[in-house]
Amino acid sequence: MMDALTFLWPSFLVAFCLVGIHTYFGIQVLARNVIFVDLALAQIAALGATVAFMLGHPVQGFAAYAYSLGFTLLAAVLIAGTRGWARRIPQEALIGVIYVVAAAAAILLIDRAPQGSEHLKQILTGNVLTTGTNELAAIAPLYAAVGLLHVLMRRRLLQAGSFAWDVVFYATFGIVVTSSVALAGVLLVFSFLIIPASIGVIYADTLPRQLAIGWIAGTITSAAGLAASFVFDLPTGAAMVCAFGGALALAGLIYPLLFGDARLAARRAFAALRWGATLIVAGSAVLLMLAPRADQPLIDAAEYVAPSLRAIYFTAGEAEVYADARQYAERYRLEAEKLNELETRSRSQGAALDDYMVARISSFLKSYGEMRRGEEFVMREVRSRARERVRWMAGAVMLAFALLVAPGSVGLLQRARFFRHQ
Repeated sequence: MMDALTFLWPSFLVAFCLVGIHTYFGIQVLARNVIFVDLALAQIAALGATVAFMLGHPVQGFAAYAYSLGFTLLAAVLIAGTRGWARRIPQEALIGVIYVVAAAAAILLIDRAPQGSEHLKQILTGNVLTTGTNELAAIAPLYAAVGLLHVLMRRRLLQAGSFAWDVVFYATFGIVVTSSVALAGVLLVFSFLIIPASIGVIYADTLPRQLAIGWIAGTITSAAGLAASFVFDLPTGAAMVCAFGGALALAGLIYPLLFGDARLAARRAFAALRWGATLIVAGSAVLLMLAPRADQPLIDAAEYVAPSLRAIYFTAGEAEVYADARQYAERYRLEAEKLNELETRSRSQGAALDDYMVARISSFLKSYGEMRRGEEFVMREVRSRARERVRWMAGAVMLAFALLVAPGSVGLLQRARFFRHQ
């Protein structure tokens, strides 16, 4: 436990700093109604880093940061100038154009790069888990200086009535985004900006309260995302983005229960769940009847939770063949895992295997993989044939169940029974 805390603590402090500055900018972005300006500036910064990468500079070097900052400052001037166009074209549309052009230009640049896909993944998701005290020492003074400037110039910056002050706002925002994208990637930076700020705006009306709520929500969510990525061995950036999305959904669900009619909100939520279940079951029924050999996500999920459901539509022979193929597939998987563990253990202990043993292990792994895929094909074929045989009856049962789950179905049945007795 202490080892995990020691490992995650520097990354959490970096995330805490990101939440602090981006929540403030997020509230301002929501007030200005330029939601995607962060994505546009982040993508411009990524484009600058891509240009530096293509010119041979290290991705994490000073030259890459300088290119990103230069591109971002130019974009800040351009975005500030689009306010005058907003009388005829919404500024958000122009910001979206900047984003897609920057993204397309980055793809064109890295298309022929030997490690282009890895670079694209890095600029999108980043890797905040590898950040430490050096990155913290670099961003904390920078973010503090930007925050102090906005405190001193708050009235003029919030008015946003002139081109010059718009340039100051977007330029300082761009400086923050350039530093953040290098650490956390485009997607996570957007989550830091919009989601904590949105939660704060949902629950408060004044800026201090919005900031407090956003900071608390962002800090807790960052810690949860980092912990989940560590415990379940998930990509850190993607795990944190999903955690932020879940936090916003949870905040939206809780709000009507706290500040509205709780009973009405509960009834609406229950009705929405019933409609969702109805559509999912009905869609699965139609898919089963029309294409029984296609993937059936709902049925597959139900059988994964309760494998005994297959006994409902399997014959005795089909059940025996399926169980036999499943047993052999699991056996081949375990044998392959043993060989992988043997190779990993030999490397970790400093006793590397010779070329002959590596070749043998590779050959066995390939054979086990092919045999496992063969058994899995048998399983899919048996299951598909069984579903094809019972598709009309099973589909009809599922449709009937969907109608029963749908809101209002009980009332319709009661009215039908009433008229039948008249």
